[in-house]
Amino acid sequence: MIRHTGVQTVLAVFITLSAPAAAKPPETVEQWVEEALANNATLGALQSAIEAAEAGVDGSDTWADPVVKYGLAPETLEGPNMVGHRFEVSQRLPWPDQLSASREASEAGVVAARHDSLWQTRKLTASVKEAYARWWYSNRAIELHHETRALVEQLAEIARQRLNYGEGSQSDLLRIETELDTLDIQLVGLRAEQARIAASLIPLLGRRPGSSGLTLTAPPRTPMATESLAEIDHPLVKAAEARTAEAHARLDAAEVSRRPVFTASAGYNSLWADESKHWVVSIGVQLPLSGQLQKSAVRKAAAEVSQHQWQTTQAHRDLLDLLGDMTAAVQAGHGRLEILDERHIPNQRAHWEASLNELASGAGRLENAIDSARQLTGVKLTRAAVIRDLFSARARYDALSPTQTNALPH
Repeated sequence: MIRHTGVQTVLAVFITLSAPAAAKPPETVEQWVEEALANNATLGALQSAIEAAEAGVDGSDTWADPVVKYGLAPETLEGPNMVGHRFEVSQRLPWPDQLSASREASEAGVVAARHDSLWQTRKLTASVKEAYARWWYSNRAIELHHETRALVEQLAEIARQRLNYGEGSQSDLLRIETELDTLDIQLVGLRAEQARIAASLIPLLGRRPGSSGLTLTAPPRTPMATESLAEIDHPLVKAAEARTAEAHARLDAAEVSRRPVFTASAGYNSLWADESKHWVVSIGVQLPLSGQLQKSAVRKAAAEVSQHQWQTTQAHRDLLDLLGDMTAAVQAGHGRLEILDERHIPNQRAHWEASLNELASGAGRLENAIDSARQLTGVKLTRAAVIRDLFSARARYDALSPTQTNALPH
């Protein structure tokens, strides 16, 4: 005899197997960003660049390796006297400020690499958000196309009813059916465009995107950054500033290279008969006689400092320019969206309803009703385009914004 709990278990398994599979949740823009950041090759290369720069810091202020020399007099090997040896250890003595300048240059290189990675992360995030907006718009265009067809189907139903009552004409019905055929042809083009967009997103995501249940809303109104900032805490500018600091440190090191180079050495030489002369301690000096090599290095380093200073200035100006463009685009997008929601769409919806009623009563013209149906979904498509462009502009603005948190990668 089967126990009661066993029956419940069997029923539970049966219900589970017979229930329809849960619908796949819609893909979100956050999911896209996470996938892209995890698989992007450029970010991976920049992370390796950070690791390489950090490895260079460790030995940047280290003394040069000592030089060990050993000499042997071969003819003493079989002679009556003791074997002649000469042993020497020499060490190049660096200037302290030369070591500190070298370390400062390496550390500035690490900062620049980290800011490069952060800037690339910002740009990639903005690109993914723009791609998501394009994909959403493509799907929304097909949804509105089906809505347009449904509106025209309403006109066809009215035309059939009027024809049955002897008040309409066969040509009106045929005109509507021709319009439906035209819409079907347009749908083929929309689906082809959707397929092209899906293929273009494979390099970004590593796969084709899903199209079920996508949602995209306009970003909220928030205060925008001022365009008159004297200093901008942005990775694009900070990377340029770090490279300028690195060039300054390289210039300091080049200036030190114009000084004499000292070498200390100690050794043992058994070739001397006098044992008091076996141990030797010496100091060597390398003098830059012409100094041309050192002067050339200093001039090159100074030119690189000037180059990076100009690049930093231009990066600051470019950033302010782009911030101004994106601020204007975001503000204009909100303005257009407000007009569409409060006036344009309600007015067009009222126009469609009036055209539909007039056609049903025999007072309206069929062409006006068809045009009104297209305009109603057309203005909704315009609204979708505004949201797409506004979302993209806001994503680019966020990438450029100096107020965004700058979490440097390690």
